[in-house]
Amino acid sequence: MKKAYLLIYSSELGTREDVKSWANALPVITWRYDLPNTFYLISEASASELYESLIAKLGKKGRFLIIEAGENRQGLLPPNTWHLLRMKTHKPQAATQPKLK
Repeated sequence: MKKAYLLIYSSELGTREDVKSWANALPVITWRYDLPNTFYLISEASASELYESLIAKLGKKGRFLIIEAGENRQGLLPPNTWHLLRMKTHKPQAATQPKLK
């Protein structure tokens, strides 16, 4: 079953590009970010499995927290982020309309 997680990390863990490189591999299905040092992750893995995968890729350095984003949540986030957290998938892009001549 897909679950939504927040990964909050210190700069010592790695750069945003380092974390993106890890997030583009299994066991992460999809991801997004819009806050500094934070990724929203969708995965079928447990937090422990994500932890093991992350330290295997980036090592045990810095500080980070992987926490499941349950139903008891509130905040000021973009609509696309709320959609990802609620639906566990990216919001579909609007279909383009054919140009009229």
